[in-house]
Amino acid sequence: MASLSANDGPKTTLREDLTALLQSPRELWLVYLATFLEYLGIFSFLQTLPLWLSSDFHMDDRRAGWWAATFSTLVTLFVFMVGTVADLVGVRRMLIISFSLAALTRLGMSLAPTTALAITMLLAFGFAYASTSPVLQTAVHRATSKRARAFAFSLWYVSFNLSGTLVGPMIDGTRRHFLDPATHHLAPRAVSLPILGERVMTAHAAILGLGFVFATLAAVVMLFLRKDFEKHVPADDGPPQPEAPKVSPLRALREVFTDRTFWKFLFLLSLLSLVKMMFQHMHFTWPKYVTRELGDEFPVGTIWSINSFLILFLAPLGTALTRNRRPLDVLLLGAFISAASPFVLCFGSTIYHQVAMILVLTIGEALWSPRLYEYNLSVAPRGREATYVSLAALPTFFAKFLVGPTSGYLLARYCPATGPRTPAILWAIIGISTMLGPIGVLYFRNWITRKDEPAAAPAAA
Repeated sequence: MASLSANDGPKTTLREDLTALLQSPRELWLVYLATFLEYLGIFSFLQTLPLWLSSDFHMDDRRAGWWAATFSTLVTLFVFMVGTVADLVGVRRMLIISFSLAALTRLGMSLAPTTALAITMLLAFGFAYASTSPVLQTAVHRATSKRARAFAFSLWYVSFNLSGTLVGPMIDGTRRHFLDPATHHLAPRAVSLPILGERVMTAHAAILGLGFVFATLAAVVMLFLRKDFEKHVPADDGPPQPEAPKVSPLRALREVFTDRTFWKFLFLLSLLSLVKMMFQHMHFTWPKYVTRELGDEFPVGTIWSINSFLILFLAPLGTALTRNRRPLDVLLLGAFISAASPFVLCFGSTIYHQVAMILVLTIGEALWSPRLYEYNLSVAPRGREATYVSLAALPTFFAKFLVGPTSGYLLARYCPATGPRTPAILWAIIGISTMLGPIGVLYFRNWITRKDEPAAAPAAA
């Protein structure tokens, strides 16, 4: 079993890592570029979804929350199959299909004249959303040698956090364009679109329209991937791992489900998904809460982009400071810090409290989140990477299913659009639920990892 308490990667210097990375095929850099473009659309979509449902289609908090949960449920169902399909049809073809579908459905959501069409496009977008991260991770894995892999995943993590850094000002700039100067509230306005001409749009529809542009560019980038790019990866030292034979998706799933290693790792991810619920609340709950407390002029996107900006520096710093520690110890420490972040908002809702909460959340994330990507693939046999990664994402999507309706009810009860509000109770409830994750990992840590494992080797920075 590949353990979280040991690191079986090669002991290398930073120069060796960089040299091996530069020897990777050009497809690795194309994957980074596609990741950057696609996550501009994903991050802007996640922050816009609840506001788009409530403002553009006049849904109350509960109804918007349930539609968000329905979307996440469909994503979960798609995740069951998307990995095995990617292993069967190929990473390149799967990414082209996913990005093309993402572009089409985001355009449909942006221009939808009715609630029915908007929801149809939202649910169809679920397949593209489900396949993006797992297949991109698989592409990074297959485009790098074992020596370069840790550093390659660090840069992949940086690539989409760079998107998160830039998407905040983009969102706020779009919202300012739609602010009514008299009321200081968002209002629809006429926008000139290529081919379609002038249309009346809302700020949220315009943001989704920008997502269409990013997904289209990502699909074009994927066209430049060679079909056999894995063959251009420099050989690792030692005998290569044999690739699992291509079989039907159902048989591949059956093989994965009989692997005890996978189930133990999935249990760990299930506990950590409780911590990730805070990130879902930052997309589903926080935008409505903070604009109700501080007004539509509050820079929602820019303040949340502090998270991604700091990750660019804190993630490699956290790896350097903890490289001689057991990975599970680092995961636990980071998870406890992130889980404590909601409690900051129990003391107030000023902009200073918002920034302090994001700082605490980000420090914890920098410790535990980046290292999980490499571990997701370390337990997978060659040829089954996409299957493992997609199934390993299931706990996160189940967390999204819980957050959707929970967010709606918590907002309606403790932070409604009108009437008295008690947001401190809202965030205390969220904090207690997220804290159950690291407590569970601490309680089951001896079962999750073997007691006779050796100490961890230093991780690549």
